[in-house]
Amino acid sequence: MGEMTHIMVDSETTGVTPDIAGIIQLAAIKFNPTTLQVGGTFDRCPMILPRRRWDDSTRKFWQQDNREVLKTIIARQEPARAVFQAFADFCSEGAPFGGYVFVAKPVKFDWPMIESNMLDLDIVFPFAHHRYLDMHSWISGLRGACDRTAIEDEVPFPAGGSKHNALHDCAWQIDCMFAAKRGHVAAEIVQ
Repeated sequence: MGEMTHIMVDSETTGVTPDIAGIIQLAAIKFNPTTLQVGGTFDRCPMILPRRRWDDSTRKFWQQDNREVLKTIIARQEPARAVFQAFADFCSEGAPFGGYVFVAKPVKFDWPMIESNMLDLDIVFPFAHHRYLDMHSWISGLRGACDRTAIEDEVPFPAGGSKHNALHDCAWQIDCMFAAKRGHVAAEIVQ
């Protein structure tokens, strides 16, 4: 198997403000967008840090629209320090020269959310400030700016998966990137 170069990261949270919201699920999958290969996975559910809190609209979102997913997350909760340290270790283990590329949909949400929670625990964020990639931006580069979210309608969510389960979301997001890459390669061959 080829070298893994990127890590798709997704977090499920108690709100949308990085310095206030907590993380209730953190997942990641190592992958290589060039070779279209997938590597190891990370999927853990930290307890909410003491100074973090629920946003009312996010609590409503979870309790009304995603109650079953929330129940599975709560059942798996463990001490936050252990989860975030294990995440840092996962993101460092087997890293290519320069480190893995952090990938998310969108980077502007997951990066500051995770970094802020890790900072509260004095755990070093395992990604260099210049090694990140937004999934939509990457797809736009392959398919054109106006087509950046259309891929999400084209790629089915994994069978048996649950939306807003961070690991399932990571897998689907990688599927979207791979589908865009395969489409791009096919378009180049056809032309």
